[in-house]
Amino acid sequence: MSALLVSGLLAVSAVVAGPAARAGADPVSSLRQQAAVLARQLVLEQLQVGVAQQQVSVASQRLAQDAASIAHLDAALASDRQQVASATAAVRAQALDDYMGGGAASSETLALVLSGGGQAQQDFAEYQSIAVGNVAVSLDRLHLAETSLASQRAALRSVEANDQAALDARTSALEQATTTASALAASQAEVTGRLAAAVAQQQAAQRAAAQIAVQAAERRAAAGTAAPTGAAAGPPAGPAPAGPSGPAGVNLSDPLLNLFLQCVVRVESGGNYGAVSPNGLYMGAFQFSQPTWNAAALAAGLPGLVGVPPNTASKAAQDTLAVTLFSLDGQQPWVDGCRT
Repeated sequence: MSALLVSGLLAVSAVVAGPAARAGADPVSSLRQQAAVLARQLVLEQLQVGVAQQQVSVASQRLAQDAASIAHLDAALASDRQQVASATAAVRAQALDDYMGGGAASSETLALVLSGGGQAQQDFAEYQSIAVGNVAVSLDRLHLAETSLASQRAALRSVEANDQAALDARTSALEQATTTASALAASQAEVTGRLAAAVAQQQAAQRAAAQIAVQAAERRAAAGTAAPTGAAAGPPAGPAPAGPSGPAGVNLSDPLLNLFLQCVVRVESGGNYGAVSPNGLYMGAFQFSQPTWNAAALAAGLPGLVGVPPNTASKAAQDTLAVTLFSLDGQQPWVDGCRT
């Protein structure tokens, strides 16, 4: 991924999560989408880093092999030169020794050679021709070996230069991929931090709204059960009909509190707080699904109820979460005949 693409992602991040976001936009959803995009891009870039690292390793090995081959060739060239030089010196020494090794006779022959006459001078001329010819052959071999080795060395140097260029390119690609991956990781960490803060803020707002709703319900219930001032005397009222207890002891059967929830209890479960639907997906008096129950528990500030099967929770807990859900979504969560 190029640096330009990283800059574009960061710019999008600033626009989506900034304070100038459109009214009604969900910052949590926007941040989650942005974090998912960055996570995918980071995985792809990390794969690119791995590929680049492998390519750098292969190019480095090739360059090391080139250097070893050139060193071996240089050693062979030096050895060849030394052997030819030694052989040339040996040929010359042997020629002189053969000529000079005859003792007194050789001295006489040498004298005849120096005087310019006799068979010895002719023999010396012939031997000298042979010796010089041997040396010439050895020198020709030296030149051929040097030419071949020099050609091989030049070819290896060309291969080495190409492999060095490939290594430089792979190293540059690795550095770029590593830089891009680091930038993406930093951007992902920043977005993840903002997402955590936004989720916490959202949950706090939901808990506050649920608390306000519960308090309002309690006030309405208290106002409905208080005796009106100046009421005419009459026979004492009988005991209030029993009904399921709500938050803080509120009686949900009181029509002034919540006629709708009272109807839901009757229609959904017949008042059975341990009821479970035939498919096992809905539980309790209000027939909560587990995900809806968990969300209502968080909104009510009761995380200890998250994950608890609704039909196993107490009546007070079920009533509290029903009131909380109603305060947040009204009649929407229930689709029975109680809806108006």
